Amino acid sequence: MDVEKTGRGFAGGILGDISSQDAQHMVEQTKQAMDQAVEQVSDFIREKPIACLAGALAFGYLVGKIASR
Repeated sequence: MDVEKTGRGFAGGILGDISSQDAQHMVEQTKQAMDQAVEQVSDFIREKPIACLAGALAFGYLVGKIASR
């Protein structure tokens, strides 16, 4: 298939070849990965709240310094 002749562009050519079942499966996998990542982050914050607070303060300080320029 010549993507340039169809007028769909690169992403349209790739996404056009994906069935709705495949797309739904990809969405489910992404949701599961996001849920797992959120759970891991939540566990880390519960285990080390002081380190997370210090990191958030340091990040906020840096963003404030950059934004004030």
